[in-house]
Amino acid sequence: MYIKLFTLVTLWTYGVLAFEYHCSTRSALLLLKRPAYEFSVKMLQRVSQETDAHFVYSPLSTWLQLSALAEGATGSTFKEIWRVTKHHRNKCFKRQLGNILRQLNKDLSYEVRRKSVIAIDKLMAVKKNYVREVQKLYGIRVMLLDFNEPMKAAREVNDVIEDGTGGVVDQIVYYDDFMSTVLIMSDANYFRSEWKIPFSSETTIQPFYSNKGVKIGAVSMMNQIGNYHIADFPHIGATVLEIPCASQRIKMLVFLPKEKLWPSEIFYNLQRTRLTAIFNMYKRQHERLVNVTMPKFKQRTEIENLPELVDDMGIKRIFKPKVAEFKGISKFDVYASLMTQTADIDVNEKGVSAYAGSLVIKDNVTEFNCNRPFAYMIVDKITDFILFAGVYSVPSVV
Repeated sequence: MYIKLFTLVTLWTYGVLAFEYHCSTRSALLLLKRPAYEFSVKMLQRVSQETDAHFVYSPLSTWLQLSALAEGATGSTFKEIWRVTKHHRNKCFKRQLGNILRQLNKDLSYEVRRKSVIAIDKLMAVKKNYVREVQKLYGIRVMLLDFNEPMKAAREVNDVIEDGTGGVVDQIVYYDDFMSTVLIMSDANYFRSEWKIPFSSETTIQPFYSNKGVKIGAVSMMNQIGNYHIADFPHIGATVLEIPCASQRIKMLVFLPKEKLWPSEIFYNLQRTRLTAIFNMYKRQHERLVNVTMPKFKQRTEIENLPELVDDMGIKRIFKPKVAEFKGISKFDVYASLMTQTADIDVNEKGVSAYAGSLVIKDNVTEFNCNRPFAYMIVDKITDFILFAGVYSVPSVV
């Protein structure tokens, strides 16, 4: 009896360990989704406050930059980063993350461009292993530059950013950013909409209202009637519409707040749920015929105070010269002084195919009119990564 019980316990233990340490793409995704999402939502709350709730931002890029920095961090510095990012420390799982990111970048090469740079003063004798691992695992370019020639260093970083974003972002750092420092982090991203079903090309100028119903300007309003996933989420405080992009794995989620709710509050409420819960709700419900009306818009946001925002989340030591511990980067004292991001989004009517088939317009068409401030996310359904997110609250005619 005892032998059988011991055997069962042993087999169960080995089964749990095998599941826990089985390194596959699927298990890596299960371990990555939650920490990346939680970090993203918390950062979006802070960015929304800092930008007066009109912005576009890529939380995934900041998560990856901090995870890459952790590759060279030691001691308390590493612990601070890990408590916030919760990135997996197992080498095999990190390799799987690298594979996941490479496939994501490959699939989205048309819609999304991301170029991330960690520039380090070459006098710091940076360890080759750190450079190799960061570039391989995270796709982040590590540049060893002469910080004593700040104008040249800035030009080299900007050239890499411009090339990586196809010329959309051509300047992200300046010569004085390289003075009195040894490490800076810069990141540029853009998204160009290419919908599965295009909006009508006939945009009209329509009024745009505040969340209290007061007219605050005008926008170029797009329109489309089609079958969409749409659902009310009272715990989020919004009706959420899913707009399919050209790539099957990418969706735009548009969060139209309940009356008088400010869109930035949605990011606080999203702590109570997951993207999976939203998509599961869509699975349980059929698509509905929706009359979608939303602005055509362009947004670019340059966020230069990311150090303050990540400091507020608990990552403090990396920016302090006498405290930062980066022995995995160099034997010399290394610390970060600059962390910036420029994000750019262009939402317009363009699509990849005309709608095949006819729609019978009935009386029960659901109206979804974004004529007041709203939040949005560009998400990857495979990884649940929030690639871009933002709030549109300052109207303009495009």
